[in-house]
Amino acid sequence: MKNKSLYELGKLAQKGNEMAMMEIIERKKNMLKKYSFGDEDRYQFLVLKLIEGIRNFKF
Repeated sequence: MKNKSLYELGKLAQKGNEMAMMEIIERKKNMLKKYSFGDEDRYQFLVLKLIEGIRNFKF
């Protein structure tokens, strides 16, 4: 999964591939931590919104 682009991972994640979804979250972890401002609840909310966004995005 490491050699795939975010676009390819997004398409796989929409089809139900959990490993692709985890890879996207892992790649975006630094950005999520930055915008959660150290609050764990906010971090979990951002992860949830990222997952919802990937599922609803039109590729």
